[in-house]
Amino acid sequence: MAVTLIGFGAVSVWGSCLLQRVLVALFLFTSIPLVSAQAPSAPGKPLPPGPMQAKVKAACTQCHNTTRITEQHLTRQQWSDQLDKMEGLGAVVPESDRNAILAYLTKNFGPPKGGGKTSVKKASSAAN
Repeated sequence: MAVTLIGFGAVSVWGSCLLQRVLVALFLFTSIPLVSAQAPSAPGKPLPPGPMQAKVKAACTQCHNTTRITEQHLTRQQWSDQLDKMEGLGAVVPESDRNAILAYLTKNFGPPKGGGKTSVKKASSAAN
Protein backbone atom coordinates (compact mmCIF):
# COMPACT_ATOMS: atom_id res chain seq x y z
CA MET A 1 0.00 0.00 0.00
CA ALA A 2 1.44 3.37 -0.98
CA VAL A 3 1.60 6.09 1.64
CA THR A 4 1.63 9.82 0.94
CA LEU A 5 3.04 12.18 3.52
CA ILE A 6 0.94 15.25 4.20
CA GLY A 7 2.24 17.66 6.78
CA PHE A 8 3.22 15.70 9.89
CA GLY A 9 0.96 12.70 9.34
CA ALA A 10 0.68 9.91 6.82
CA VAL A 11 -2.44 9.25 4.73
CA SER A 12 -2.96 6.16 2.58
CA VAL A 13 -3.80 6.50 -1.09
CA TRP A 14 -7.24 5.08 -0.34
CA GLY A 15 -7.80 7.65 2.41
CA SER A 16 -6.74 10.45 0.07
CA CYS A 17 -9.18 9.22 -2.59
CA LEU A 18 -11.96 9.07 -0.01
CA LEU A 19 -11.15 12.60 1.11
CA GLN A 20 -11.37 13.81 -2.49
CA ARG A 21 -14.74 12.13 -2.94
CA VAL A 22 -16.07 13.65 0.26
CA LEU A 23 -14.87 17.10 -0.77
CA VAL A 24 -16.48 16.78 -4.21
CA ALA A 25 -19.75 15.62 -2.63
CA LEU A 26 -19.63 18.50 -0.14
CA PHE A 27 -19.02 21.00 -2.94
CA LEU A 28 -21.92 19.63 -5.00
CA PHE A 29 -24.25 19.57 -2.00
CA THR A 30 -23.50 23.20 -1.10
CA SER A 31 -23.92 24.27 -4.74
CA ILE A 32 -27.50 22.99 -5.02
CA PRO A 33 -29.15 26.16 -3.60
CA LEU A 34 -27.20 28.31 -6.03
CA VAL A 35 -28.32 26.41 -9.11
CA SER A 36 -31.86 25.69 -7.91
CA ALA A 37 -32.89 29.34 -8.25
CA GLN A 38 -34.35 30.17 -11.64
CA ALA A 39 -31.72 31.56 -13.91
CA PRO A 40 -32.70 35.05 -15.05
CA SER A 41 -31.49 34.21 -18.53
CA ALA A 42 -33.86 31.24 -18.80
CA PRO A 43 -36.78 32.03 -21.05
CA GLY A 44 -39.90 32.98 -19.18
CA LYS A 45 -43.45 33.72 -20.16
CA PRO A 46 -43.68 37.20 -21.66
CA LEU A 47 -45.11 40.00 -19.56
CA PRO A 48 -48.20 41.69 -20.98
CA PRO A 49 -47.66 45.11 -22.55
CA GLY A 50 -48.23 48.10 -20.35
CA PRO A 51 -46.53 51.25 -19.13
CA MET A 52 -44.79 49.40 -16.27
CA GLN A 53 -43.77 46.28 -18.21
CA ALA A 54 -40.13 47.36 -18.60
CA LYS A 55 -39.82 48.46 -14.96
CA VAL A 56 -41.35 45.24 -13.64
CA LYS A 57 -39.02 43.24 -15.87
CA ALA A 58 -36.00 45.28 -14.74
CA ALA A 59 -36.85 44.99 -11.04
CA CYS A 60 -37.94 41.37 -11.01
CA THR A 61 -35.69 39.53 -13.45
CA GLN A 62 -32.38 40.25 -11.77
CA CYS A 63 -32.75 36.98 -9.85
CA HIS A 64 -35.45 34.98 -11.62
CA ASN A 65 -37.32 34.88 -14.90
CA THR A 66 -40.78 36.25 -15.62
CA THR A 67 -42.47 32.89 -15.12
CA ARG A 68 -42.17 33.43 -11.37
CA ILE A 69 -44.50 36.44 -11.85
CA THR A 70 -46.86 35.10 -14.51
CA GLU A 71 -47.71 31.93 -12.58
CA GLN A 72 -48.95 33.82 -9.52
CA HIS A 73 -52.37 35.40 -9.14
CA LEU A 74 -52.28 37.61 -6.07
CA THR A 75 -54.26 40.42 -4.53
CA ARG A 76 -52.77 43.90 -4.44
CA GLN A 77 -51.80 43.38 -0.78
CA GLN A 78 -50.14 40.06 -1.57
CA TRP A 79 -48.18 41.68 -4.44
CA SER A 80 -47.17 44.46 -2.05
CA ASP A 81 -45.94 41.86 0.43
CA GLN A 82 -43.99 40.15 -2.36
CA LEU A 83 -42.39 43.48 -3.37
CA ASP A 84 -41.40 44.07 0.27
CA LYS A 85 -39.89 40.60 0.43
CA MET A 86 -37.98 41.05 -2.83
CA GLU A 87 -36.69 44.44 -1.74
CA GLY A 88 -35.41 42.76 1.40
CA LEU A 89 -33.51 40.38 -0.87
CA GLY A 90 -31.99 43.19 -2.92
CA ALA A 91 -34.52 44.09 -5.62
CA VAL A 92 -34.70 47.79 -6.42
CA VAL A 93 -38.28 49.10 -6.57
CA PRO A 94 -38.35 52.90 -6.66
CA GLU A 95 -40.94 54.27 -4.26
CA SER A 96 -42.17 56.61 -7.02
CA ASP A 97 -43.06 53.56 -9.17
CA ARG A 98 -44.43 51.30 -6.45
CA ASN A 99 -48.16 52.12 -6.90
CA ALA A 100 -47.95 51.84 -10.68
CA ILE A 101 -46.07 48.53 -10.43
CA LEU A 102 -48.67 47.20 -7.98
CA ALA A 103 -51.47 48.31 -10.34
CA TYR A 104 -49.74 46.54 -13.27
CA LEU A 105 -49.19 43.33 -11.31
CA THR A 106 -52.72 43.30 -9.87
CA LYS A 107 -54.34 44.03 -13.23
CA ASN A 108 -52.38 41.38 -15.12
CA PHE A 109 -51.72 38.82 -12.39
CA GLY A 110 -54.48 39.43 -9.88
CA PRO A 111 -56.83 36.85 -8.40
CA PRO A 112 -58.79 34.81 -10.91
CA LYS A 113 -62.25 36.07 -11.78
CA GLY A 114 -64.92 34.33 -9.74
CA GLY A 115 -63.11 34.47 -6.41
CA GLY A 116 -60.79 31.47 -6.81
CA LYS A 117 -57.97 30.87 -4.39
CA THR A 118 -54.88 33.01 -4.64
CA SER A 119 -51.52 31.41 -4.26
CA VAL A 120 -48.00 32.50 -3.54
CA LYS A 121 -45.45 30.10 -4.99
CA LYS A 122 -42.74 29.28 -2.50
CA ALA A 123 -39.22 30.16 -3.49
CA SER A 124 -36.80 27.28 -3.23
CA SER A 125 -33.93 29.46 -2.05
CA ALA A 126 -32.42 32.88 -2.34
CA ALA A 127 -34.20 34.46 -5.08
CA ASN A 128 -37.83 34.70 -5.43
